[in-house]
Amino acid sequence: MGHRIVAAVTTLIVMLALWAGLPVRVSGQAFWPKSTPKIPMSPTWVAQKAKLPPFTPPRTPDGVPNFQGIWDGAGGDGAADIEDHEWLDATTPSQETFISDPADGKIPYTPWAMAKHQEIRKGLGRGWPGEVGPRTHGAPRSLCLNTIPRINVDGNQEIIQRPGYVIMISSEVGNFHRIIPTDGRPPVGPNAKFWFGSSRGHWEGDTLVVEIANLNGRGWFDTAGNFFTENTKMVERWRLADADTIDYSVTIEDPTIYTRPWTMNFPKRRQGTDTRRLRAAAFAAVSAEERARAGFVDNAPARPRTVDPYAKEVWEEPCFEGNHENTITQRESGFKWYPGVTPPK
Repeated sequence: MGHRIVAAVTTLIVMLALWAGLPVRVSGQAFWPKSTPKIPMSPTWVAQKAKLPPFTPPRTPDGVPNFQGIWDGAGGDGAADIEDHEWLDATTPSQETFISDPADGKIPYTPWAMAKHQEIRKGLGRGWPGEVGPRTHGAPRSLCLNTIPRINVDGNQEIIQRPGYVIMISSEVGNFHRIIPTDGRPPVGPNAKFWFGSSRGHWEGDTLVVEIANLNGRGWFDTAGNFFTENTKMVERWRLADADTIDYSVTIEDPTIYTRPWTMNFPKRRQGTDTRRLRAAAFAAVSAEERARAGFVDNAPARPRTVDPYAKEVWEEPCFEGNHENTITQRESGFKWYPGVTPPK
């Protein structure tokens, strides 16, 4: 009975939000009406940050820029497709590309890799244009198999700094953590392969530069089949654009499948700052009559705010790789585990 009540309340919340034309997040998934304007991503952010004044970040006791705090993901739909796309369904709104270089916002695949990407995409069963034939692969993320840089796109992260280390803890994208040494130690040997790869960081002025190698090549950048391999190298750059915004970029290089290096760039906002502003703007866009029909009273007396004692903590969201019902559902739908791609010699 309790589960049915929760489901009914959740459905009511989603229906009210969709009726009002506002996005709502339930259990980590946002629902977007078809009329949602194209969500800004890399092109908008590149133009915005060019107009920002210079910013001198605060320092930790050991003298490096202080990134500590909880930071939201890129926003929007996460990464249904990191290239520019139109509205697909209630979980996938129209959105700008995540890619800042090259200028066309497209991944510069080699002809062989583009054919492989199209082959994967045709069997997704997601509803993307051009899909045909039987389902072949579900997105690895749908089975709790996450990777770099997807973990920086979805959900939020807490950043903790200690001398010689930057630690990142996630609560919304599969219960993960990263420990990034910044003490100059060498990378691990080339034969070791990991979902998140091996990260080694250093400071270049006010920027944290993280070099990532040793990826196992079995993840995707999104849920649209944009892939990399175990030969791929990535370089992240984390910089405080202002007190509440991280300018995050990652450059991807792999001559076995890309014709040139390419870069994703988007902001990560301090938790609570941009969210409040966006919600206020969205609420203001709804007429007083609509607000009244939805039960909001503009002149209602202020009620005391409930203080959440855990608001400043990051709590894990368990996601169990290959759990029983998840795996059966995927297989009954015709999907297989994504094994990775081996480029031609």
